[in-house]
Amino acid sequence: MLGDLFVEDGGGGESSHQITTIKSTEKPPFPRNETNLCGLQNQGATCYLNVLIQTLLFTPEFREPLFRLTPKDLNLPANYNDQNSISSSGSSLKVRKIIVELQRLFAEMLLLNQQACSSIRLTDSFGWQSNEAIDHQDVHELNRLLFDAIQKSLQGTKQSNLIRLCYEGSTINYTQCKRCQKIFKRSEDYHDLPLVVQDSPNLQTSLANMFTIREQLIGDNQYRCSSCANNLCDAEKWAKITKLPPILTLPLQRFVYDIKTGSRQKKTTRYEFPFEIDLKEFCEDSVTETNYDLFAVVIHKGTCYSGHYYGYIKDIDQIGTWICPPPLSPSTKSTNKQKSTNTQNSKTSNTSPNNNRTSNESADAQEEKMKKLDLIKTLLLSCDDWVTIDYLLQTYRENTTMSWNRTRGVHGSFTKFLRSYPEIFEVDDKRVRLIERNCSMDIDDYDIDQMDYESSQIDYSLNNNYHNDEHWFCFDDSFVTCVTREQIKKHYGQNDCAYMLFYRQKDRHRPKMDCSDNTLHSIPQWLLDEILEKNRILDEKRDAYEKYQNQLLVTIYPSEWFQVIDGCRLNFNNNDQVLFPDQYGEVIFDKRTKINEFISKLEVGKYLK
Repeated sequence: MLGDLFVEDGGGGESSHQITTIKSTEKPPFPRNETNLCGLQNQGATCYLNVLIQTLLFTPEFREPLFRLTPKDLNLPANYNDQNSISSSGSSLKVRKIIVELQRLFAEMLLLNQQACSSIRLTDSFGWQSNEAIDHQDVHELNRLLFDAIQKSLQGTKQSNLIRLCYEGSTINYTQCKRCQKIFKRSEDYHDLPLVVQDSPNLQTSLANMFTIREQLIGDNQYRCSSCANNLCDAEKWAKITKLPPILTLPLQRFVYDIKTGSRQKKTTRYEFPFEIDLKEFCEDSVTETNYDLFAVVIHKGTCYSGHYYGYIKDIDQIGTWICPPPLSPSTKSTNKQKSTNTQNSKTSNTSPNNNRTSNESADAQEEKMKKLDLIKTLLLSCDDWVTIDYLLQTYRENTTMSWNRTRGVHGSFTKFLRSYPEIFEVDDKRVRLIERNCSMDIDDYDIDQMDYESSQIDYSLNNNYHNDEHWFCFDDSFVTCVTREQIKKHYGQNDCAYMLFYRQKDRHRPKMDCSDNTLHSIPQWLLDEILEKNRILDEKRDAYEKYQNQLLVTIYPSEWFQVIDGCRLNFNNNDQVLFPDQYGEVIFDKRTKINEFISKLEVGKYLK
């Protein structure tokens, strides 16, 4: 692999000296960070899919049965590997592409030594082209589409009921006629329970509105009772949960339609959710396992027309390495607040025409500017890195009802607006990117300004007793970071707010495990072999790149061309000679070589006389 790392090109002119050049080497993907967990690359607008895939991976009730499907179950040929084409396997049975690619992606996310994996093969197996994927911007909608696609692909296998066993529950709706007192029942199955956020301060209130408060069917909303000759009668209606799934999915209905404005709006009001909950009061008496732990939180950042999704997931099996983030001391808190104040002051007090920020800006103008800024940041979060300014402006126009030209007199040109925030955007002649993409930095650096420091203080010396039980991580596309409960609580409301909650039944204990322990993962052998080979290739590429990065080109000159002055100064003293001595030449050395070893190699090569 390293045979052609160094090439020599012949020089021109009278000299026959060979000029040695170092061949560039492509930079390999980054290895995993200190969390030892793997992110997912954003294909352009797939952050919502990425967070759902991460949630599925860290759900042992889903992951382990999926891995128990053998190549025979998936209609794969016996000698199948990554180099084979699924479509040309030669079998008369149709290969279950979705499950094959989901198994492969899960295995890579568990064992491939790479910062982030690609989900392109999985989305291709769904038949989703890039433009179709962009249309599915609602994570709740996508969750149902994803479950439906997986369920169809599992039909006919021993895991055909996997989605139902993990996520399906049931409710019963009661309607009692007040005239004849007869009770009518209707059962419904569910994979998720959407909860109304508007006018509800917390999760318990939303559940109570659904399952404990009885709705009165009177007036224009009377019930047509079949036992009363189909007459309209006063009645009351209520519901109860009759079956709870191992994983309870609760989408939060933050997007509502505003009749006054004729547009959708995002409700960012504070909405609290517990880390532990007992659902007994919302269930029929026959339901016994009602205690749940919070397992995953999907966060939405942005507006109802454009946004970015990332997630907080609890590592139940402790696959990753969780390092407790440093605590916030009162002095740090005060410093952070002062920094925030100084930053805001600098933004509003600078009167330079280049950045268009004036101290006498109205509150409405400031709010409008912040909305523009937030939308642009959200759009850039859905991109991998650099994008052209023209593309960003076009995307901005598609996600807002107001043309930029209408506010050009206030904010300047689009490019000028971007350049006025050098702490947020890096702008060159035609391109722009976000300077900081890590989701954990969007939480105001642990600024706990809505709660007393004493109530949020944690004894960080009890790492083994408390925080080892936490194991919460933030998954933001390619980035994975450690977080605490206090950081998750910051997403009860405001722009970065919880959009989807996943709870897991409390009594489903798991043994502590190691990611490399395949006895618990049960990853199929063909996938283990494939990833082992990929890791070997990655190691070779990283070794080659590291060697390339440490190459030092040394030109050898005769010692008689130089003289030492005052024992310390080296002076060139041969104006009659060319600078490229044929009899000596150039040598490439590793910069990490010790001086003695360097001189020794020169002597062996007969460069020193």
